[in-house]
Amino acid sequence: MSEPTFNRNLVDTTQRYNRGNDTKEIDGVSTPVNIGLYTIDNAILKYMQEKIKPVVSQDNKQVQVPIIYGNPERWKSVQQDGAIRDKNGKILLPIIMLRRTGMKKSGINSPVNKYQRYIFKTGWNPRNIYDRFAVQNNITPSEVYHSSIIPDYYDISYTAMVWTEYMQQMNRIIEDISFESNEYWGETNNYRFISRIDRFDQSTELPAAGDRMIRNKFTINVRAYILPKDALDKNEAKKATTKLVYGPKKVVFTVETVTGSLETNFRKTY
Repeated sequence: MSEPTFNRNLVDTTQRYNRGNDTKEIDGVSTPVNIGLYTIDNAILKYMQEKIKPVVSQDNKQVQVPIIYGNPERWKSVQQDGAIRDKNGKILLPIIMLRRTGMKKSGINSPVNKYQRYIFKTGWNPRNIYDRFAVQNNITPSEVYHSSIIPDYYDISYTAMVWTEYMQQMNRIIEDISFESNEYWGETNNYRFISRIDRFDQSTELPAAGDRMIRNKFTINVRAYILPKDALDKNEAKKATTKLVYGPKKVVFTVETVTGSLETNFRKTY
């Protein structure tokens, strides 16, 4: 029985797994840039909760107004009852509810944005070792670069509703929020987006039986950008939108010139 022979030409190389397409993620070093709708929602909500922090005077005490995100169940309940109630059916006052209501592409978008890349350099590189060998041999440290595609720009609108018991409470909340219009909203050392408020619509409800309630409604227009974790390239292959690139590390050698004969230099040395 003859031994089997291996013919390299018969191997289907198109089905081989290419390990060169694998990417490695290191927290704090090569973490992919991912800016989604949740990132924008959280930035606006956190700014109102932790930066604006509206307060009202109630029972001779300063009370911080709770700010919640309007999920579909809460928003439907508000549309039916006109207010937010707890599990016992009591109206919660004061309170602010925020909800994303729409988004549209900005006019500065371009169809070729996803095929263009922006490269920026970061600071410290953990691969660089500072020692005497590096100093004496003029070793040029390696640089770290991040390559990212151009994101898509959107105009996102949020609807906020405020409920208070007294007009004085409502006035203070509106003053605190309106003063922050046309500012960058978001967390410190994180993503921030320019936000604008154009108008406030207020109404007062005085039911014959029930709680007195003052309601105000306004829209927050946010100029934001979206960058997914991966996207299709021109070859319709799923690729990461951000990449980590290391610059070359160089060792510089200097040239020394010796003048005169070798015998003369040898005698001078010894």
